[in-house]
Amino acid sequence: MVRWTGLRRAVVALTALLTGLALSPPSAAGASAAPQWWNRGTIPLYSTTSAGGETARMPDGSVRTYLAVSGKPAYLAEVNASTAKVMRMIPLYVPNSGSTENPPDVGAQGAWGVSIDKHGTVFVSSYGFGHVYRLPWGGALEDLGRPSPRTSFTWEGDADDKGVFYFGTSEFFGTAPLPGGKLFSWDPKTRQYRDYGDWGPTFGYVRSVEYADGKIYAGLGPSVGLWQVDPKSGKRVQIPAPAGMPTDKYAYQMEDEGGYLYVLFAGGTTAQVGWVLNLRTLKWEHQIPGYMGQTITAADWRGRSYLLVDGELKLYDPKRGVLTGTGFKGGTEQADKGGLGAGKGLARVLDTRTWHETVIGATAGGDLWRYDTVTKKGTFTHLDDLVGTPTAPRSLARGPDGKIYAGGYFQGGLAVYDPATTTWTDHPFAHQIEGMSAHNGKMYFGVYPNAQLWEYDPAQPYGATNPKQLFDLKSDGQERPWTVISAGQYVAIGTSPKNSQANGAVTLYDPATGQHRTWNSGLVTGANQISALTYRDGVVYGGSLGCCNVDASKHPGQVFAMDATSGDVLWRSTPLPEEDGIGGLTFDGQGRLFGQTYGTIFELDPANGAMKRSVQEFAYNWDAVTNFQPRAVNMAYDPGDNAIYTTNGTTRRIDPDTLVDSGPNYKAGFAAVSPGGSKFYVQGGTLLEVKWY
Repeated sequence: MVRWTGLRRAVVALTALLTGLALSPPSAAGASAAPQWWNRGTIPLYSTTSAGGETARMPDGSVRTYLAVSGKPAYLAEVNASTAKVMRMIPLYVPNSGSTENPPDVGAQGAWGVSIDKHGTVFVSSYGFGHVYRLPWGGALEDLGRPSPRTSFTWEGDADDKGVFYFGTSEFFGTAPLPGGKLFSWDPKTRQYRDYGDWGPTFGYVRSVEYADGKIYAGLGPSVGLWQVDPKSGKRVQIPAPAGMPTDKYAYQMEDEGGYLYVLFAGGTTAQVGWVLNLRTLKWEHQIPGYMGQTITAADWRGRSYLLVDGELKLYDPKRGVLTGTGFKGGTEQADKGGLGAGKGLARVLDTRTWHETVIGATAGGDLWRYDTVTKKGTFTHLDDLVGTPTAPRSLARGPDGKIYAGGYFQGGLAVYDPATTTWTDHPFAHQIEGMSAHNGKMYFGVYPNAQLWEYDPAQPYGATNPKQLFDLKSDGQERPWTVISAGQYVAIGTSPKNSQANGAVTLYDPATGQHRTWNSGLVTGANQISALTYRDGVVYGGSLGCCNVDASKHPGQVFAMDATSGDVLWRSTPLPEEDGIGGLTFDGQGRLFGQTYGTIFELDPANGAMKRSVQEFAYNWDAVTNFQPRAVNMAYDPGDNAIYTTNGTTRRIDPDTLVDSGPNYKAGFAAVSPGGSKFYVQGGTLLEVKWY
């Protein structure tokens, strides 16, 4: 679909690096003539993505499904599950001019947790600013606030019979060192939070919480952990993970039914798996391979519940550990897409039109499905009335066709700007692109999670197999492909490790053979992410980020040279020991190697990595940094005017002979600075084109 620029409203950017949300004029940094610049409009990244959902029969007898749809802000969709009619879309934002929170709340960005108590009160535990929201039946949305100053995520929770809501958090706001995630409750009588404490910095996530039989169950991550907590005394009892469970799992999602706790263990380097815990004995009884979470139905008189396994609705008997398939995956087309996915808002209800038992559920993409257990037939309906929400840009690059490609956060789509016609085209792409690059006429997208590599051919129609996934690096312990570059015959990828791993990796993919090789050890010393790559004459040069490791360790940013044929590390260097990250690397036309931390530009000897010179643009306090987005730096040499273009909160135009920034400086986040007179920058949710020469 083609859209002309300037037709959509501005989108607030996701990451903190995108400050200055209005299109910002430059500040002077040198005497060069000011370039021309244009506002190319809002980047059309939109999605209908629901991370969390719940279905219940409400006090008036109706069956409602509530879905938390991600956006800026997110909203809570109330759906009549019997008619598939969207009743309301309630923004998850309650303005509070008296709030002193830091960072200030501008509304939830999404929510993994939606829970409904027996009174019909809906609780939404959100991410972005860590608020919990409450929607009483027949009432208005309430913002219960941030449980602690450092809370950035509130995860899936559960309510008891008195309407007390229990949930877990991640405490990612504030300076290093980071504390562990916490367990909280909120009491409707006192209207106060209770802090049950954390489990130490190893457990940054209290990822799932369930209330069952008078006890709280708290699932931890990224190191696997499960605890029973007494809601009155706070006393804790550890429940050992199932025998053989890898330690790099999250106790990701939990549901209790019929005296059993269903736990989804996910993350790490191996496949996710479900396990069933007997709540009377606290012993693990059965494994459910392929279990997808997120919710299950109520149990019948025999203790059986419907749940999702490998995209199919199945009936599970926990006493015998037996699964019975229904064959329902949402129809032929949906089955080809992987089936029903994780279960959002599964429930079994009596259809008053047929008096048949019916299972209801929703998908992450805004679909509602129903399965009649009597006729054995199902329906699958897209909720067309759901409004797609603006999604923050996450990545930007110039394609082989000269167009500018933008990827969105979470499931934010793919937007393409054509400088020749000044038009936008947007495509559905339910994946988060971290880094991307053109190579031999095609685009390559580095996708989170599991460090996936996708290939897109702009010369072919966009569709079901274009783009296509080539591989992922889950088994190599990799998570985010921060940097993707063209490297001779290869596509080179620099990645961050999964939370259970210490080392990032370099991967070389050869499109001619379809083979890839990965190196995830020996590149640099200390825990790291590979945050920058460049290439010249058969050698890959990489930079590391050492500030933001799951073990809270900090290491200087390092640069290394690796032979692309053998994988041998030719040298490694620590150019600026006080700087914890290398964000950019590039060669100029004379074969000189340049790099950038965040606030400092430097030159290294490409033969041995020795520091030759550096210029600090500004000081950066790495000691206080707990999370750094490597794509805050976007660095490339342009032979067209013999300048190095880069970003670090603003645009930079660097003279390689003097390392002087000639400016002017525009506010900038993600950027496409490959050779060409015009460079493109993200400002908030808009695209800025600057014609430098």
